[in-house]
Amino acid sequence: MKYVFISRMFSGMFESIKEQQWKPAGIPTFTKLIETLASTKELIWFIVCRTKEESAVVNDEYRQIVFNNIRLIIIPYKYILNSGKVNASFTTICALYYIIKKIKNFQNTLFYTDRSNIAIAGVIKVMFAAPVVVRILGVYPDQKKLATSTSHKLFSLVTYISYKINYNLFVCTQDGSGAEFYLDRLLGRNAKKTILLNGIDWNLKVTPPMKKPEKIILLYVGKIIMDKGILELIESFSRVAKSERNVILKIIGKGCLFDKVKRIIADRGLENSIQLIGSVSLHKVKEYYLSSDVYISLNKLGNLSNTVLEAMASGKCIIMLGRNKETHADEETERLVPDDIVIRLDPKNVVEELSGKIVDLAHNPESIKTYSNKMRVFAKQFLWTWDDRVNYEIELLEKVARGEPVYDGAYLKGFKA
Repeated sequence: MKYVFISRMFSGMFESIKEQQWKPAGIPTFTKLIETLASTKELIWFIVCRTKEESAVVNDEYRQIVFNNIRLIIIPYKYILNSGKVNASFTTICALYYIIKKIKNFQNTLFYTDRSNIAIAGVIKVMFAAPVVVRILGVYPDQKKLATSTSHKLFSLVTYISYKINYNLFVCTQDGSGAEFYLDRLLGRNAKKTILLNGIDWNLKVTPPMKKPEKIILLYVGKIIMDKGILELIESFSRVAKSERNVILKIIGKGCLFDKVKRIIADRGLENSIQLIGSVSLHKVKEYYLSSDVYISLNKLGNLSNTVLEAMASGKCIIMLGRNKETHADEETERLVPDDIVIRLDPKNVVEELSGKIVDLAHNPESIKTYSNKMRVFAKQFLWTWDDRVNYEIELLEKVARGEPVYDGAYLKGFKA
């Protein structure tokens, strides 16, 4: 069986492609699966550039790169008119033609596509009857609109129809974004799907730097963007910093709001209380996890992301958003993670509640230890390693390749959730 992956150009692949050295970042659900499969299988990965920025990585040219047994074929973005919809459609048509031309023989080939290439997946499934698995990296706002809005369905009719096709399997990340609610409305009635928690790298050994015991260190790791709640975090901590001198906030990450956050910190004189660190290596991130006391996640899309799972694995006291009844975010998170394990905030009153919770922890540091101890016990039962996570998905793909039935539902550590 030959495996053909089709995805967009992830930003985590920019450096690997530019330097032609395999060092992906930020997309372990794809790259770890590809690495493991390529060790024993023939594998081709088509990367379709969906923006001018992505296409610039290969100078708007078709490019082929081989990393060990991984054959990458990059398809550039097609800019025809000053219309994103037209350009996206033309890019899809060109990519589909190129993929069909390259593959030729669709027998004994399993296709694995991301949501950006769902239309390509649909054509391959309908025209060639090949086994197709669609990968959904959590449910995003545009998918939620597609599942619930009639006007959005009409405006994106091809995409909506593509989701309704009877693929062999949908594999979705359990990140708290509301997959259980939206996939039932977005996918076909008989769609087979499995919803899987991401894995954790337990084997990275780090020595945390020494920290002053009188300081409580709060940590945020993630993109500096609106959806991650970064502005609410800064506003909450601004209130706390006026009265609480024993609390420090460390922010790791980059994003479009980085410069704005930097200005706010300077304007409010918070340089001694907030450390805006930027991007750091994976090894360094682990050090920050281990040397912090409290991890904060204000992700409006869902709070079972990789960074939260890493904080769990590090045994941190975690503050996160509670469920959002309007977007259905974190409904499953609340079911899976008990209320006595983490500190939850009302998503409609984040600034007020978060500043209050930080003050409470500053005045009652023993409660941090209590939450941390509970998290250490919970994490051992709840999390699985990336090796186990990837091997489990490979078992699913091999069943699909053999034409065997797969379980329709959600799994945690290989068991029904």
